[in-house]
Amino acid sequence: MAQVAASIQIATGPEPIWALMSDPSRYPDFVDATERMVDVGSGEFGVGYVYKEYGGIKPFLGESEWRVTEFEPTRRQAHVGDDGKMKLHLGIELTPTDDETRLTISMAMQPRWFLAPVNAILWPLMMRKRAQAVLDKTVANAKRIVESSG
Repeated sequence: MAQVAASIQIATGPEPIWALMSDPSRYPDFVDATERMVDVGSGEFGVGYVYKEYGGIKPFLGESEWRVTEFEPTRRQAHVGDDGKMKLHLGIELTPTDDETRLTISMAMQPRWFLAPVNAILWPLMMRKRAQAVLDKTVANAKRIVESSG
């Protein structure tokens, strides 16, 4: 399974970051891989919540469905996504430090059997670097949004 992670310190408590992470309608504003929401879901955001988006890591774009599988308010979220070609595991963790909060986002990608050979070639050649850049930009975007609105 291919994995990447990115962390950043944000000059605020965990609540404003958590609010951003828990609002799928805002994902296109800061998640670099999300071009647009197809369905933001309904009901209370938490375990079992389902949403759909369009995006991905270029050039592999498409629609994916996501389900929140773990939800510990102001601490941790886990989402599992599927775009038909790959199963995606997203982790979001908030760690308060003094007067800041560390945001860590991790992504693990598990290709379907028919893409495993292609992924074995593309991941080390280019996709690991692209996936890391997507997460680095995502955490930087979250920092910019949260710190500018606080």
